[in-house]
Formats: sequence, structure tokens, C-alpha cells
Amino acid sequence: MKRKQSKHPPPLVQPPGARELASAYQLLLSEQEYAQLLLELDQPLLSAIRLNPLKAPPDLTLRLKNKYGWLLEPISFCPQGYKVKVGDGIEVSAALEHRLGLYYIQEAASMLPAELFNFHPGREELVLDMAASPGGKTTHILSRLRDHGLVLANDSSQGRIQALRIVLQQWGAVNTAITRFPGERFGEWYPEMFDKVLLDAPCSMQGLRTADSHTSRPVTDKESLQLSRRQLALLTSAVRALRVGGEVVYSTCTLLPREDELVVDALMREFNGTIEILNAQAILPAPAPALASLEGAALHPDLIRAIRLWPHRYHTAGFFVCHLRKNERTQAPTSPPPSRPMDQAGFQPMTARDQRAFCAEFEDTYGFDLGVDLEQYRRTMVRRYEEIHLFPALLLDEFPDLPLQSAGILLGQDTPDGFLPSHQWISRYGIQCTHNRVQLDELETAQWASGADLSSRGSPVKSPQAYRVVSNPEGLVLGCGKVTNTALKNLLPRRLL
Repeated sequence: MKRKQSKHPPPLVQPPGARELASAYQLLLSEQEYAQLLLELDQPLLSAIRLNPLKAPPDLTLRLKNKYGWLLEPISFCPQGYKVKVGDGIEVSAALEHRLGLYYIQEAASMLPAELFNFHPGREELVLDMAASPGGKTTHILSRLRDHGLVLANDSSQGRIQALRIVLQQWGAVNTAITRFPGERFGEWYPEMFDKVLLDAPCSMQGLRTADSHTSRPVTDKESLQLSRRQLALLTSAVRALRVGGEVVYSTCTLLPREDELVVDALMREFNGTIEILNAQAILPAPAPALASLEGAALHPDLIRAIRLWPHRYHTAGFFVCHLRKNERTQAPTSPPPSRPMDQAGFQPMTARDQRAFCAEFEDTYGFDLGVDLEQYRRTMVRRYEEIHLFPALLLDEFPDLPLQSAGILLGQDTPDGFLPSHQWISRYGIQCTHNRVQLDELETAQWASGADLSSRGSPVKSPQAYRVVSNPEGLVLGCGKVTNTALKNLLPRRLL
């Protein structure tokens, strides 16, 4: 018999042994701070969310407060981030707004890395997220870029690619592509190419707080040593893949110095003046410096500019992040990257004439000027059999033959009943569609969110287009529906029910 789940699961608390894990860090803190750390570990870790500026209405925080009774506390170092006290409201993972991709659930400390980059509005930037899955920090970068340029989201694990793909689809991201390669290879394949590189490195996850994606457990010295060696190899590749003047952000969700300060210290010695550590402390209201020495040995003097976020400092999980800039070219062996022409996977770029014709018909049907969107964000249309995809032009410019796991966004597909926009495109842009819309009432919205079809809304006789953009009373786009003679058929993807 399936056990009935509580409407309000108990708050997240630390597992037995958290204090024992913390004892490894006692000598790194003053007696007063160590006592504060132990007290912090006895407290629940609040949920945190980051809003999606590509989708979320400007008053989303007010809506969430009024609708669910949540108390939202701004996160000082992330303008789109909030800690959430749900009280008697539903959990943040159960809200409709979460399923629609209006916000991402992310531990507050993990919002630091993407906020450190110095992005330049109006400049088309090429960004590599070297170990991207499950994609939270990738979506954060895309949000800060307002979905311009190109973010190459890479992960070496096949088992993690699907999670990354789903997160980017739900976010509504277009100017991105997913690859699956060892991050250590990018430095030799694409030297001095990227404007920004994020390395949120695989680590031992010794952040002293437990969350769904970060489970505390003891690790052996051998495990940590192996991880630190890989982290240094990945970070070295990141620096080599970076153009002169570009930035690398290195982060981990562990507090073990071997995987944090010692990795950066070794990198600084290897590159010897080629790179510099920027002042990450400027993003914080109060300093949280990295270690200046370890076991009596001095570390690189600029390491105090990096951030070591002890849990008691900002009531978060433990975290480390360092912001680097490359000032000189690096020399290293190079090799050609892997190659597979797009047409081998069935993708064919559409001609300019075909794109113009399609955009005109699309605007007549949905009232959305797709041509303006293509020009503003520098995107192009690519056909794959019955499907039409939107690809960032920078991807075709710089990586025309790079084997990809996925790219851009599926605009939709041809069907016998007309062109059906994809759910990921409609959930991002449906709010701007002025034709062929249906607005549901509250009861119908609940039925729709459960996957139910509704009594027919609109007739194919009155409109030759069978598909409708479906929204709720608040104007939030729920997805697409198909008008039949008897019903408005629910086309929500099954994973969202």
C-alpha cells in the first residue's frame, strides 16, 4: 500500500554526523565562529528560488506571496534570488509557477558563480559552462545574458545530459547548445576562444548542509585527492580555452581546502602571472574571504579575494568560488575537435526566403513577429524533417560541425492540422501571441494542470488553425491545446502533469 505523503514535508535538517563532519574545519575558524557554525548546522536550511526573467511577469514575487502566503527574503548577492519560508503554503516544488519554469529551485550559495561575471549588455558573448548538468547555473548565465550570444553547456556524463536538456527546455532558453565531452579537452580543441568559462567542478560536496542535490557524507583522502587532480586539469583547460581579457569562475560546493584554495594556488603557480584573481568579495555585503594559509604554509596572497562561504555567514550551504581573469596568451598543445556535419543528423538550415515566408504565415496565425525575434537575438531557422528549430547564429558561425546533444529550441512541427508550436516555445513566448488564444477560469486551470481535456473552446470552422495558446486567469501561459469538435485537447507534456 502506498504511503500517503504529507502535504507539508518536514523542514530540511542536517543528518546525524553533521557536527562530526564540521569538526574537520575547527582549526580553520576562531573559537567564536566555530561555535556559530555548530549552531547554524542545527537550523533548517530554507528553500531558495531564482526567478526566470525570460518568462516571469514583473510582479511574480507579489503574486507568489498573495497566492501561497510565502515569505520571500531577497538574497543579497543575487537580484533574482529569494529564500522562501513557505509557512502553511504549498512547497516551492509543487507550485504551478515552478512547473511552468517561472523560477528555478536552487540553494542560495549556488547563485554566486553566475553573478560574478562581468557581462556587457549589447555584446555577443561566447560562454562555456564546462560541467553544466543539471543546468541551474547555465540558466542563470542565460538569464544574465538575456538569452543573447551563445552558452555552450557541456557535461561529460551521458546519464546527466537528459536532466540538463529538460532544465534548459523548461527555462525557455534558445541561445544555447548541449555537448558531451570531457571538459579537459576544450583547452586543446578551442584555445583562446571563449569570452567566459564557468567551471562548477565535480567535488566531494562537503558543504555541511544537506539538500536534495547535495548529500553530506564522509569522503576519504584518496577520493578528495583524485577530485582535486581532476579539478586542476579542468581549470587548466578552462584557462587555455579563454581569450585574453576573458573571465573564469571556479566554484565547488565543498569546504575542503584541497579542492578549493589548493587547486587555485596550484593554478596560479602553473600560469605564473598569466591570470589574476579578481575581487569576488565586492559582491557580498560583508566579506567571506578564502584561506590565506593552511597548516602554517602561506597560499597565493590574492586568494583572500576568493569567497569561502561558511554556512553561518549567510545561512547557506558551504561554498567556494574564485573569479579569475586571463591577461596573457597561453601556450599548449592543440588538436582538432571532433566533427560531425549537421546534415548527418538531419538538420538543414532554411533559406532566407523560406524563413521570411514562414514568419509571415506564423504572424498571421499567432500574432507574433518571429522575424523581429530572429533579428534581435541573432537566430536562424533550421528544419529537421517535420520539425523547425531555432538555432543561435553564433553556434553555426563558430561550431558548425561540433557534435551536439541538442541545440536551440524546438519551435514546433508540421501536422495535418497545421503548424503546432512546441510547449517549450509557447511557454516562453506564448504571452506575446495575440491570435488563437484561450483563457481558462480557475477550475479549468486546475483540470488542465492535471492533464484533463476541456469542453471545446472555439471552432475549427471559425478559424482554420486547430491549435490554441492556453492561459490561466492570471495570464500565465499553460501550453497548447487542440480544438476538436467536442473538446479542447490538452497537449501538456506528460512530465509536467
